[in-house]
Amino acid sequence: MQPDVANALAEAANLLLVGMVVVFLFLSMLIGAITLIAWADKFFPDKLLNTVNNQQKPINSKLASKDGVSPEVVAAISAAVIQHRQSN
Repeated sequence: MQPDVANALAEAANLLLVGMVVVFLFLSMLIGAITLIAWADKFFPDKLLNTVNNQQKPINSKLASKDGVSPEVVAAISAAVIQHRQSN
């Protein structure tokens, strides 16, 4: 009975070692890929981000509140909330 237990423990240790090596290699490759993507993004920036950041402000910017929500939208939401509260 003793040799069976020893063999089972040796096989368990072997599986543990193989599993830990596989996880370590996978995480190392993941960190390397993320680092490579960050490096490539730094040297080759996306032109789409530049166009999004340089978009014009809304035409009714002086009518918009400090949060960027127009008074018409605030009035519509307020009316909807009041109507919902009255119906329930």
